[in-house]
This record gives sequence, C-alpha cells and structure tokens, in this order.
Amino acid sequence: MADKRKLQGEIDRCLKKVAEGVEQFEDIWKKLHNAANANQKEKYEADLKKEIKKLQRLRDQIKTWVASNEIKDKRQLVENRKLIETQMERFKVVERETKTKAYSKEGLGLALKVDPAQKEKEEMEQWLTNTIDTLNMQVDQFESEVESLSVQTRKKKGDKEKQDRIEELKRLIERHRYHILMLETILRMLDNDSIQVDAIHKIKDDVEYYIDSSQDPDFEENEFLYDDLDLEEIPATLMATSPQGHNEDEMFLHSSSTPTSTTSSSPIPPSPATGTMVIRFLSFFLWSQSNLQSISIVYNHSEPQIMLFSGLLLTIDCLTMLCVTLYSPPGPATAPQPAVSEVNLPPSLGACPLGPTPLSKEQLYQQAMEEAAWTHMPHPSDSERIRQYLMRNPCPTPPFHHQMPPHHSDSIEFYQRLSTETLFFIFYYLEGTKAQYLSAKALKKQSWRFHTKYMMWFQRHEEPKTITDEFEQGTYIYFDYEKWGQRKKEGFTFEYRYLEDRDLQ
Repeated sequence: MADKRKLQGEIDRCLKKVAEGVEQFEDIWKKLHNAANANQKEKYEADLKKEIKKLQRLRDQIKTWVASNEIKDKRQLVENRKLIETQMERFKVVERETKTKAYSKEGLGLALKVDPAQKEKEEMEQWLTNTIDTLNMQVDQFESEVESLSVQTRKKKGDKEKQDRIEELKRLIERHRYHILMLETILRMLDNDSIQVDAIHKIKDDVEYYIDSSQDPDFEENEFLYDDLDLEEIPATLMATSPQGHNEDEMFLHSSSTPTSTTSSSPIPPSPATGTMVIRFLSFFLWSQSNLQSISIVYNHSEPQIMLFSGLLLTIDCLTMLCVTLYSPPGPATAPQPAVSEVNLPPSLGACPLGPTPLSKEQLYQQAMEEAAWTHMPHPSDSERIRQYLMRNPCPTPPFHHQMPPHHSDSIEFYQRLSTETLFFIFYYLEGTKAQYLSAKALKKQSWRFHTKYMMWFQRHEEPKTITDEFEQGTYIYFDYEKWGQRKKEGFTFEYRYLEDRDLQ
C-alpha cells in the first residue's frame, strides 16, 4: 500500500511538471512569433528547444508507467503523453522553418512545384527514421529497466515476478532489434529506389500497431510482417532473430567462417611457392611504403597527387603479383628466385632523383591566390541580407530642423559622443546597418561586452571574484532591451564561449 502511495505521488509530481512545462512552452511560442528581430527569434528558439527536451524526458517516464502493470487507470497518463507529443509536433514546425532560410537552396525550392512522388518518398523516409528512433528509445528504456530489476533480484533472490519481467523485457529487446534491422534495410532500399513507397504503406499500420501495443498482455505479433517485401539483400542469418545465449561476436564468427571445398573434406595445402611469394609481397609492400614516406618528406606539399598515384601503382603491382601466384595450380617446387626486385618508375610518377620539379608561373600564381583567399575567409554573417530601416510613422519635419545628417555622423568619433541609451537604441532598432555596427564599436570602447546567448550587453560592475579559462563570475550591469533599462546581476557567470569577441575594424 505504501508503495502505491509513493508511486502515485511520483505520478502527480510528473503530471504537474508536464502542466508547467506546456504552459512555459506556450509562453515562449507566443514570444517567438511576436519577436521583432532575428536575434530575439534565435534566443526564443533556443529556449523552446530546451523546454521541449524537458517535456520529452517527462514523456519517456510517462510511457514507462503506461507500460507498467502496477497502474490500473492510465487515462490521465495517456492524455498527458499525447499533450506532450502535440507540443513536439509544433516544435518540429519551428525547426523546419529555422533550417529553411529564405534565400537558401531549400527555401528557393519551396516556390517551385514539388514532385508528388518525391514528396511522398521523403515523407516515408521521415516516417522510417522516426520509427527507428522510437524503437531505439524503447530499447534503451527496456535495458535500463532490466539493469534495475537485475540489481533488485540479486539482493532478493527467488522473486519470480521480477524474473519473469526480465525475461519479457529481453524478449522485447530482441524483437525490437529485429524490427530496427528490417526498417533500416527498408530505408536503405528506399533511398536507392529499389523498393516502392506503396509496398511500405502496406506494413505501416502493422509497424505502428507493434510500437504502440507490443507491451500489452493480449498483443499478437504478425510474424509475416515483412514477407511481402523483397528483402533479398539481407542474409538469412540476419533475417532470423539471434538465438538465446549467443552474443553478436559469436554470430559474426559463424557467419564469417571460411567455407570448405565442395570436392574434398580438407582444404588444399598451400604450395611452398605461394608462401614465398606472400613473404616477398609483404616485404616489397613495406619497402614501397617506406620509400613513399621519404618521397613525401622531400616533396613536402608540392606534388601530393603524384605521390598518391605512385603509391597506388606500387600497391597494384604487388597485389597483381600475389593474385597471379594464388589456391595457380600447385606443382613441383621451382628454382628459388632472387629476393630483390627492381622497379623502374618514370620521374613523372614521383620517384625523381633530382628533387622536386619547379612549379610553373601559372601554378605559382594559383598558389598565391589560394593563400590570399585563405587569409580572407568569409564569415557566416556575410551571407545575411542587409536590412534597411523603414520608418513606421513618417512625418514631415519643419524646415528649421536638420534636413541632412550632421557632418561626420558616420564616424566612430561621432558615436562616442552619444549617450549609452542612444547607442543601445541604435543597436537594437537599426539592425543590419552601418549605424548598428558603429554603435556596437562605441559600446565596446566603453567596456560593454555582448552576450550571444541572452542577446544583451554586459559590463563589469566590479572586478570578477572568479576568473578561469572558460568563464568569470561576479557582479555585472546589463541592459535589458525588453524592459529598456540597466539592471544589476550579482553572482553572474559569464561564459567566454558566449562572448562576442570579434575585432570590429
């Protein structure tokens, strides 16, 4: 009785966390869709992802309780699980919108007409991927429960109910892995266009029924689920489930064992010439590799393609010698051959005794251009579209006001004379302009630092109490753009990975 009360208390606390998490998710969802600029959207998207991760962990706990036989009334648990899954679907929409940028290849492709067959194939691939992930997640839960029950049975031996549960979980893990293998194979075949989408549709309902109801007491599995599909590329050893008491290493040894001859009960013994050639091949191969290494040291980085091609030719010659010698028919021992072989390679293949070949003028020019391009690598922000500031309520101004911007108003000296609040206004409301860049530069000169996670400017109020290579901790002044004012934060940990430290030239 005490155990049931304890379990019910855990369930109530979990459902309370679900309600709070969904409420928090809704609040962040509204803020995301009302965000005014891209920086705020990125912040809210990160918060939304963090919240959905919490809900997913609660969902996993709820699914464990739903599968348990100790709980009779599971309606409330199922309702909360569906509520979390609804939020997960909403988050997927946000994630797709985030990944599909307006001017990306995918974004421009949305304007074109999508092929219905290709769209159906992509949806089926997504379903297969999600189903495999769900099965893997359930396998992890089963293994965790088996480990927990095994510890309990070791402490209290003779508990038949827990032992039966362990056996049932092991059976489920085995069946789950079998279905994961089948679905991964179907996914590869679909990607290679060797199976039709319609054929997968026939097993879709049965697979979903297995995932949802495989733990029910009255569940009956369809043993012929995949028989209608043409899965000829799967070996018979993989089609069958692994027998009890055999691990994966033993199965691998059985499947990869060397086949024997069909005409004799014992293998054909290798001839002495074969052994000699194998030793000669290995010696020659090692010699070639050592010479290639010395060549690479001499050539440095001037001719990497020639060295690679030279090494391939040496390896192909050695393999050809071995294949010609090899199960040739065995015969009388031949006369011993000299152990040293002479190989003639033209200078163009890398074995150049006079040193590296000098580069031509065109090659030197290309090398100089590559080095210059490397020093000016583009930044991800270079691809962002510059946004022009448009006044929401334009109105004519009297002629005695300034009709033109002040002289030198686009210089850093002009911005350094502005007040701090004015600089914050320019930074947050003139996004993507030169004014925003100059305001950020002026704020940095006033010892303000931008936090890329919170999208806010921070300034030390005093010397940090703790400074490490990864963070510093102390009292800071920060500008809250939502409530538009400066605030003080004590005991704040400023992680350097969130510090925007680009040198603004």
